[in-house]
Amino acid sequence: MKQIAIIGNFFGDEGKGKVIHDFSPDYDWVIRYSGSSNAGHTIYRDGKKYVHNLLPSTDHRNLKIKSFLGSGMVINPEELLLEIKRAESNYPGIAKTIYVDPDAFIVSEDHIKIDKEKNKSIGTTGKGIGPAYVQKMSRNGVKLRKLIEDNNTYIEELKKLGVNFTYSYELFDELKSSNIIFEGAQSVLLDLNLGTYPYVTCGECGISGIYSSGFGFIKLDKVYGVSKAYSTRVGEGPFPTEMTNKEGDELRAKGGEYGATTGRPRRVGWSDFVLLKYAIDKAGINSLIITKFDILKGMDNIPVATSYLEPLKSLSDLDKCEPVYNFVPKWEKYGDVGSNKFIEYCEKVTKTKVEYVSWGTGKEDLIKI
Repeated sequence: MKQIAIIGNFFGDEGKGKVIHDFSPDYDWVIRYSGSSNAGHTIYRDGKKYVHNLLPSTDHRNLKIKSFLGSGMVINPEELLLEIKRAESNYPGIAKTIYVDPDAFIVSEDHIKIDKEKNKSIGTTGKGIGPAYVQKMSRNGVKLRKLIEDNNTYIEELKKLGVNFTYSYELFDELKSSNIIFEGAQSVLLDLNLGTYPYVTCGECGISGIYSSGFGFIKLDKVYGVSKAYSTRVGEGPFPTEMTNKEGDELRAKGGEYGATTGRPRRVGWSDFVLLKYAIDKAGINSLIITKFDILKGMDNIPVATSYLEPLKSLSDLDKCEPVYNFVPKWEKYGDVGSNKFIEYCEKVTKTKVEYVSWGTGKEDLIKI
């Protein structure tokens, strides 16, 4: 029995979806414990591109794997219906493998309207996520169970497709003895409590969200943190290694760094191992997965931030931090001197083992070290 978590280390968009998708055939359940449709997990499957917003990044070709949307999420029922219909059209029968906790809260049209009017300075997706969490925290939120009781049109359609509305507690005995991946949405540095407040999301992105959404009986065997071989950020907030020059534009284009949910260009920067160590220490990560190694292929003297001029004490001071760089020679493939040096710097600064690197979008490109 294996029970693990896969979460993002930085500001999102690290490729968690691809990793979870590749891992999922070895597991019984993939469980999303927080977040909402502001997540955009991009997966390439059978030569086609898929974006998972609400649904876990399960390999839908395998109908033995079950997906669960937990009570820590806030869910727009209309968006959920549309996403499951798309999945069902490509993989008939998949709806029956999807379970949704009725204790999750809803995102309404009013939440979306408020979000679009009030949160432009933060750079949210405008999908109503923040206002939904605010209403939940003010003890005035509406749970999915209310829509189920009212025979809501979207809920009835989901039921007809075969979607299961099941409380996590009903699955207690099965989950205790199952192989599980807990899927993080967004990332540690966007966590409401751990991240670069106020430039954060409203959900719990670290493993604390697993327990606060009712999975306290789970003892995680491993917590994987996913990072790219460079850094990106969408929206406002401090970003010490950001590149605002032509080189940054070229890296953005080469890496296809545009939001999967919004299409917005992502801010781009070099790897920051100091900030990575902060995320690892704060979130309880004990193993690393580095993605998009292939994007830096052939680049000379790649900078990696290995320290700051002043020690990092709090993310409240991050906008004042100046990175100190070391330089890594170029690589053409994994195992070259440059890629080995990159991993050496990463492990030395973070004191954490890099267990996998990803060299492309295919499952065969996920390389165990």
